[in-house]
Amino acid sequence: MTVHIETNPSTADLLLFANPQNAAAELSRALEARRMLELVEDGARRADSAFHEALNGHVAKAGGEPLSGLDLGAVLLGGWQRYRDLRIAARTTLERPGTTETVSLAEHTITSRHAPYVDVYVDGRRVTRVEFGIDLSFSLSLMEATVRDGRLMTLGVGGCVASITWSVRGFTVARNERQLGLPRQVGLGRGIPLHRETPQRS
Repeated sequence: MTVHIETNPSTADLLLFANPQNAAAELSRALEARRMLELVEDGARRADSAFHEALNGHVAKAGGEPLSGLDLGAVLLGGWQRYRDLRIAARTTLERPGTTETVSLAEHTITSRHAPYVDVYVDGRRVTRVEFGIDLSFSLSLMEATVRDGRLMTLGVGGCVASITWSVRGFTVARNERQLGLPRQVGLGRGIPLHRETPQRS
């Protein structure tokens, strides 16, 4: 069973842009401004405008794809799985099977850094690699969680402000900050394991 938290917006591209199709256009402008494709053109010994436009278009499209594949709910769940107080509660409930711990989480921040890249090939030969950065931060207000048998079972979620910075080779392409919509109460089905010794449920 896959556990999922619905957020609004749901993915990193929608957090960054009102229209996610703008991602490729913004990245294309950044590539031009930083003259990042000249090395590729030199290595390929190609400088015609058609090659340049095709190269820029392919790199911009490929560089934007990781944004649409980055699910914000999954990032939040991954952060809570590492939260110290929840892991302590998981250990306690594993030692006392059948018990439930309620954990109050004070205001806290979950950060997540991603470093996708695009390898550029010309005529079957790799000419260069273009590195990207996606930095996410979620500032969350007071919330409450329940843990049973080493698993995170429910979440009572407060407010959340999400921010994102998207970069290419250290140069910021775009950034944004906005309120992230989350359900006030989240049931996690059979639960999410918080401890590596948590037994799997069939």
